[in-house]
Amino acid sequence: MTSCAIMQPTYLPWSGYFHLASKVDTFVFLDDVQFERSSWQSRNNILCNGQAHLLAVPVKQAPLQTLIRDILITPDTTWKKKHLRSLQMAYPNFWHNQTLRDQFIEVIEDPCEALADLNIKLIRLLFGWLNIGCQTIRASELGCAGSRSEHLTHICHAIRADKYFSPIGSRQYLKEDSFEQIAGVKLEFSEFIPEIHAQSKTQGFVSHLSVIDVIGHCGLAFAEDYIKKSANHARNHN
Repeated sequence: MTSCAIMQPTYLPWSGYFHLASKVDTFVFLDDVQFERSSWQSRNNILCNGQAHLLAVPVKQAPLQTLIRDILITPDTTWKKKHLRSLQMAYPNFWHNQTLRDQFIEVIEDPCEALADLNIKLIRLLFGWLNIGCQTIRASELGCAGSRSEHLTHICHAIRADKYFSPIGSRQYLKEDSFEQIAGVKLEFSEFIPEIHAQSKTQGFVSHLSVIDVIGHCGLAFAEDYIKKSANHARNHN
């Protein structure tokens, strides 16, 4: 079977995003759906001084129905210095790794106009760091019509996937839409349960941060094992 996952390109995603990607042959960036303001599409949290600290990419105003692929970053680039400075302060071990630091800065400093372009470049960089070998493609390159499960169905057919891995949070609407029967694709759900790992300057574990938190505190080898571990397994829909 050829497996796929389909997810919106978000900014510096959390570990569960990469856990899902590690399970599939093809990962589709769902950039042809409506952009949601105040969502993870343009922001994420890291850990600073023991608390979640929000990093947000400023984007231009756009009509409500604007697709993710068409959302543009504001021309003011001061946010880049702020994000890099925050990461340097929050994760000195990560920052002192010259290879990782330089690769990350190169992507952040790249003059991307579109938010999706930036997010996808960062995610692909992190895929490489974490040895996630799936093929990647943007949904906008496939030209698939439809909404909700119909759209996912067309994407699966376009890339010839016969197994679809979904995050557990999408279970209800996929079942309501009878996705598996309509698509003729085997449906499995992946649930990532973040386990406690080392963090600095905090009295209790802060979960659901960007995967950069795991890398920054524990290193790449630990982070790769953390997101791929078999304990957080995919399960079927029954």
